[in-house]
Amino acid sequence: MTEPHVHILMGTKNGGMFLADQLASIRGQSHQDWSLWASDDGSTDGTWGALENFKAETPHHDIHLLKGPQSGVAANYYKLLKNQELDGRWVAFSDQDDIWLPYKLSRAVALVGRLGGRCVYSSRSYYVDQTGGRLGTSPMLNRPYRFGNAIVQNVLRGNTIVIPPIVTNYLRSILSTTDVAETPFHDWWMYQAITGAGFGILHDQKPGVLYRQHGANLVGAPVRHLRRRARYMADGTLVNWIDANAAAMYRIAPVLTVTAREQLLRFLDWRSQSHTKGRAALTSLGIYRQTQAGDLALRALAQLKRF
Repeated sequence: MTEPHVHILMGTKNGGMFLADQLASIRGQSHQDWSLWASDDGSTDGTWGALENFKAETPHHDIHLLKGPQSGVAANYYKLLKNQELDGRWVAFSDQDDIWLPYKLSRAVALVGRLGGRCVYSSRSYYVDQTGGRLGTSPMLNRPYRFGNAIVQNVLRGNTIVIPPIVTNYLRSILSTTDVAETPFHDWWMYQAITGAGFGILHDQKPGVLYRQHGANLVGAPVRHLRRRARYMADGTLVNWIDANAAAMYRIAPVLTVTAREQLLRFLDWRSQSHTKGRAALTSLGIYRQTQAGDLALRALAQLKRF
């Protein structure tokens, strides 16, 4: 069977320090039928020059270099996904500072193909430091990848995602409803929109990416940035993100499954209740995080009237 062409979408901004490694890893993929769409969001370092050099040095692949909207990371990826040439295409999302293992694309395409092309691929990652030294591996996740989880947690890591044509077309069809200034993360929005519409998530236990940890990570690996994540919970940032995502999902409610739509409406009603002591537990609404500790953290925030 002929391997499908995969369009790789990469958002960049001041990625000069690590970009060469990521580009080299894309060039070294065992799945060689790919093109790269890189959208630079106003870099002031050597990122644009590195992209131009890569294009000149990679003549056998289509390399599209675009200027981003400069409205944040999520908006940059949304703009890429809106490109009409992506209709009916396989799409992979790439960060600017990671390293793909050689089998990443071929394994993703093969596994999704075996499941009929109605699910989205993601995988575990190896955490590495700025020089590429191993720090550990992302945790195994044991709870289901469903809309009830996506409402309050993102486990669909953007640097691992590969989506088949039917999902590409679906996401493109709802992009016009998305306020790019509102949704905090493109991958979290995808996790909600995908599970909400009834598509599956294939989370590969075999890591396919070296996920680089450094000071510029917006969120970073949970085990490497515990203080930052705790601060997001404590200062209301997480709650604001959840509310923004819920508002975005409300706008596409007609395309959600009946189950997802009912969960969303129950959650919005739960959030609107002024008397927090009388509220039902989120888990009773089918809304949960991937660990019991995560569930308890949300419950504590609710009791403290911070959620």
